[in-house]
Amino acid sequence: MNSAKQFWALFKFQAQSNPFIWVMPLAFGLPSIFPTFGDSFTHSYPDFFSLIFNPTLFGFAIFGAMVLAPERFFQGGANAVTNYSGQEFILTRAIDRPVSYRAKAALLFLLVLSVPVLPLLRALPHPDVVIREYSQPTQQAALAAIPGSRLLVPDEKKAKPKLLAIPRGNILAAEWRILLPVMLVILLQIAIAVLYPLKQGRWIFWGLYVVSTFSPFLAISYPGREGPTMNEAAFFAFTSHQAAFLCLTALAFIVTQLWCERRFARMEF
Repeated sequence: MNSAKQFWALFKFQAQSNPFIWVMPLAFGLPSIFPTFGDSFTHSYPDFFSLIFNPTLFGFAIFGAMVLAPERFFQGGANAVTNYSGQEFILTRAIDRPVSYRAKAALLFLLVLSVPVLPLLRALPHPDVVIREYSQPTQQAALAAIPGSRLLVPDEKKAKPKLLAIPRGNILAAEWRILLPVMLVILLQIAIAVLYPLKQGRWIFWGLYVVSTFSPFLAISYPGREGPTMNEAAFFAFTSHQAAFLCLTALAFIVTQLWCERRFARMEF
């Protein structure tokens, strides 16, 4: 069986063997996209925090480990989870290990991106957005970073401008919600590949996961006394350097995928 046939056979085998993994993206992803399907999605947001904040990213690590290496990172995984992970299937058949890992990674990316892509489709007919931002440093950072953004003049002469018109704002936010999970999965692949052969790898993995649950608090923290939060600053960097972000992410994806495939091919199971 050539590599392409092996890949599709393993992909379908893992996708069909455990329907539960298709529930996980909905459980972790839907809360972050509910606002995009309200009436305010086509009009305005109260601030940048509401536009780009995603509190459920850390949850992707759970089903990332379930897809890539359940037999290693779940208690009793060799018996309870092997039935869909394909580990027993690999050990009893002539399957190329790099192809097996590639199929698992493809399934993981499909699961992770299945929900964030919905806001992007929703944003296409309603690309522009108005944001009510009270922080003047954040206003200035947004105006400098987002092409075409402008302050809307208030009706009251003495009132300070608070409304920002963002061309393609909904699309930019949707692309950011897609890019973050992709970068997270890349980091997750590296962590799993490094920790897999370690004796205490399971406990280190779940320790890191517990620490990552505090990431939403880090995202809304301020690197300085005033100005954009860390999440907003990262979003502004993305909007002003989209091509660089996409190229670096694509390069990281290719390098990580090839390295992980070769690393798992050399491991003893």
